[in-house]
Amino acid sequence: MMAAMPSRRLITMVLAAGATLVVAPAGIAATAADRAAAMRAATWLAGEQPGTLPAGQQADIMVGMRITGTPPKALAPRLKVLAKAAPGYATEAGRTAKVILGVVAAGGNPRRLGGTDYLARLASQQSSPGRYGQTAFDQGLAMLALRAATGRVPAAAARTLTDLASANGWNLGLDAAEDSDVDSTALSVVALRAAGTPCGAAPMRRARAWLDTQRTGGGWTAYAGSPPSANSTALVARADIACGVSAAGPLGVIRSLQQRSGAIAFTRAQPESRLLATTESVPPLAGVSLARGLGPG
Repeated sequence: MMAAMPSRRLITMVLAAGATLVVAPAGIAATAADRAAAMRAATWLAGEQPGTLPAGQQADIMVGMRITGTPPKALAPRLKVLAKAAPGYATEAGRTAKVILGVVAAGGNPRRLGGTDYLARLASQQSSPGRYGQTAFDQGLAMLALRAATGRVPAAAARTLTDLASANGWNLGLDAAEDSDVDSTALSVVALRAAGTPCGAAPMRRARAWLDTQRTGGGWTAYAGSPPSANSTALVARADIACGVSAAGPLGVIRSLQQRSGAIAFTRAQPESRLLATTESVPPLAGVSLARGLGPG
């Protein structure tokens, strides 16, 4: 039987006491308002009971807590829960990548989690060298997980993703003949930065220029004609931070969607899906680029 989770007040104290945000390099560090929003969001995430969440969401929460200062030791109970759920969850590359990110956040070894080597499992989920899974999220998350766990992304993964770019960016199916979409393009930019691809490279320049044209109502959305969502706007902010430029605009939109509880709403009209919106939003609010892994700097 799992021990009772601590109160939100205690969680706040744990997060605040000596917790230093892992921030991006000087010049694009989060503002005080952004850092405060990140801490409030992480406190809300920390109050979510691990045993009631799917493994992927649990891993996302662990990443959010870690990059806002929670010590790996404090994530040990969540790591135990993740270890039990991970074997049945990590059936696709993107899911396996999330497990790896959660394990790294908790200071664990993704090669030895509950008797399973999740880096080997991720390697087995390549359809060809450097091609992970089927979607942009499979590919992008796999590259970020490899960066966090091993410190490097295989050159084949970067070549594959670059070769699968469409005219302006990337799409979910990684079909070069199809139109780009905001979420896939922003994540792909971050993944390529994790592999060391310069933001001045032609596919990156085109993608970032196209993302600028997709701004609507101050933010970004995955669905044409819809209001800005925290999820898409946070992904664009991640791409900005990964390329070392200010994400002040998108971060202002995200802060405007933060509720009193600390959670981030999906949109003003649709406050549901707060968990995903909040986990997507914490890294950019904290000024953290997962393109550099989960460690400082």
